[in-house]
Amino acid sequence: MIKNGFLSIALLLTTTATVQAQTNLRTQFNQSLALFNEMVMNKEIGEAIDMIQPDVVLSDSEKTEYNAALAEAFPEPFVGSATVQSEALKGGFRQEMLAYWSEKGDYLYLYLVIHTQGAQQQVIHVEHTTTFSKFISRF
Repeated sequence: MIKNGFLSIALLLTTTATVQAQTNLRTQFNQSLALFNEMVMNKEIGEAIDMIQPDVVLSDSEKTEYNAALAEAFPEPFVGSATVQSEALKGGFRQEMLAYWSEKGDYLYLYLVIHTQGAQQQVIHVEHTTTFSKFISRF
């Protein structure tokens, strides 16, 4: 009886720790995504990429080039952003489709593949397009 009680408590603590770790990872992801979205909305795409892919080292001039290219492609300010689609895949992988739009109706779509291993999340792939169907068909 006591042994079963200890096993129940151990299982409860393990489950609670796992749920808390998953919640903390999701909270961390949401906070990072909010900062990433803010950077893209401000057309600081070079800094945004640098933040989400720390293994990709961009020089200041490369960041400036990316930012200028985004500003040239989208001269109007972005007025909104949203996660269009988000899907958990197997083995700790996840895919996200993000959208940003201007008042004139110009859209930028980003596709991210994220891998979670333990307490580490890493963006392993980033693509962009102005064509909705290119990424939505992946879900």
